[in-house]
Parts: sequence; C-alpha cells; structure tokens
Amino acid sequence: MKINTFIAAIAASAALASCGTTDSEPPTVCDSNNLTGLPSVMMEEIEVEAGTTVTIHDAFCDNDGLAEIRFDLHSAEGHEHEDEHDHEDEHDHGDEHEEEFVLYSGSDWEVLETRAVEGTQTEEQFTFDVPLTSRGVWDYVVSVVDAEGNAAADYITQIHIENDHLPAFSLETVGGEDPADWEGEQVWSPGSTVNITGSVSDSDGVSEAEILLIRESDETVVWSTEIAASGESAIDFSVDVVVPADAAEGEYHLEMEAVDGAGVDMHTGFHLEVE
Repeated sequence: MKINTFIAAIAASAALASCGTTDSEPPTVCDSNNLTGLPSVMMEEIEVEAGTTVTIHDAFCDNDGLAEIRFDLHSAEGHEHEDEHDHEDEHDHGDEHEEEFVLYSGSDWEVLETRAVEGTQTEEQFTFDVPLTSRGVWDYVVSVVDAEGNAAADYITQIHIENDHLPAFSLETVGGEDPADWEGEQVWSPGSTVNITGSVSDSDGVSEAEILLIRESDETVVWSTEIAASGESAIDFSVDVVVPADAAEGEYHLEMEAVDGAGVDMHTGFHLEVE
C-alpha cells in the first residue's frame, strides 16, 4: 500500500541519520491542543457539502521532534485500511457503528500533500476544495513520522460528501435484498436475471437515465437499458438486469447514469463479481 511504503521509506532514512539514539516513542495527534473549533482527524466523521472549501486543523506532538506529515484524501470505495490508529478511547461511540451502503460519484478525485515539519509540537491545517462532481464517503488519512524515524499508526477519519448539484440514484432492492444488508461483494452468475428497484431524482428534473453492466477488464458494456425520463423531478424504476449467458467470469460494475434538466450529468454504481 502506498501509505505503508511512504512510512517505511521515511523511517529507514531517519533511522540511518539517527543511529545510536534510543527514542522509540511515536508521534501523536495531540487533539486536546486543538481549540480552533475546526474539524479534526480525531472526529469519527466529517460532513461537508460539494462545492465548498474545507479546512481541517490538528496539533501534532512528539517528545523528541517531528519530521514529516502526510495528508491523503481519497475515495473510500472498494477498500479498507489496516494499521489504523485506534482512537476508540477518544470517542464515546455508544452503539457499534454499522457500515452503510454508499453510492459514489466522482470517486477519482483525491488530494495528497506531504510536509516537512520540526519541533516537538506543530499545528497544521489541511485545506481542500470539494468538487461539484463528488458524492459519497472519502478517507482522510494522516501519517506522521518523527525525527528518529518512529511512525505513528495512521490516523483515519471519513469525510461524508453531500451533493445537491447532481442527480441522485437510490436503490431499494437488488435481487430482492436491501443493499444495506449486504455483506461483501455481490456475486452474479452468467445467464442470471437480477431485478433492481429504486429511484432517480433531481430538483432540475431528470432528462436522461440509463443502467449499464460493464466488464471492468476492458470497459465493455455487456448489457444496458434506458429509464424513461422526460423532466420529472423523481422517477421510480424496476429493471431486470440480464447477465449474458456467455459473460466471462471476473469483475464487473453496475453503472447508473443520469442527466438533469440543466445538463448536469453523473454516474454511480457498485462493483460485483460474475462467476
């Protein structure tokens, strides 16, 4: 993983430069020093609106001296993080948080920044503009290394992007099941038919809508259908997705596309396996 590679490289170079030292205490996010009222990586979730500018503020501490901080903002779709800082003690979560089913848009947007820092404490702000094309959940990952090469476990929180500028799809059932109840990736069989029910909506009206099944290995559309649309603000649909009998086994993507009355287009969907 690129984050682990970064940490290993910094740790190795710092270790060579500081041979003979005995400091083994990793740096920390000293969240008690953040009195700005701005969002922090120590929050369980940060909610933002598309089209806005967001600033996250945190204080970083180390007993011997800080060296480098990396800020990494990327879509949370399709992966999980390991070696994550456990800050359950800092948050009273109450009931265990359940993963929700999320339809993403604009998931290729990401922001990456690395800064050289020094001293035993520094306060840093990470500022970014949320594009109008993005909706869903993004991972905000902060990696910290001190001057002796000690790396803290990644600090991670999720940024939930709300977006009222794009047409919105909502899925009620897929194959008779609520997507919120899914555990793991969907698996469909060649020749199968899967019924999908849901809706697409937009305040400017929906002028076009389509559902496609795409083979990810070569981006080939193996099945598609249009949803009848003529400017309605919300359209309910029930579609039978037909997996071709000769569909090659592998990774696919069910894509849902729409264009609103103002000409704004979007696409979203979910991954699945055909086998």
